[in-house]
Amino acid sequence: MFSQSATIRFLESFGNVLLSLILGAIAMGFFWYYLPDEFVQLQRGAAAVREWIASRGWTTRTETIIRFLLEDRQLLLMSFVLVMRLVLGLLVLLIKSLFGRGREDRGPQAGYP
Repeated sequence: MFSQSATIRFLESFGNVLLSLILGAIAMGFFWYYLPDEFVQLQRGAAAVREWIASRGWTTRTETIIRFLLEDRQLLLMSFVLVMRLVLGLLVLLIKSLFGRGREDRGPQAGYP
């Protein structure tokens, strides 16, 4: 059986997503304010990725929809959020590997219910 209830696992996952979204937005703001030259380069890269996605040989209607829905800022925010998810995932993995071993050793074998 699972060691945690489904509700706790859902809340941990949701909290991770929400925290990575908030931290991603903060990191993007940090880059925009403190590293403007690098932020301009990131914006240019996001524009190039948007253009690459939109010019993939779609039909005219599909390309119009993609260009309308996909913006450079969205791509930039998505990349910051993904980086924050990676960092948080590695941090959680590190914390669980350091502090989670004691929990796994205890169980029915050790006399705990």
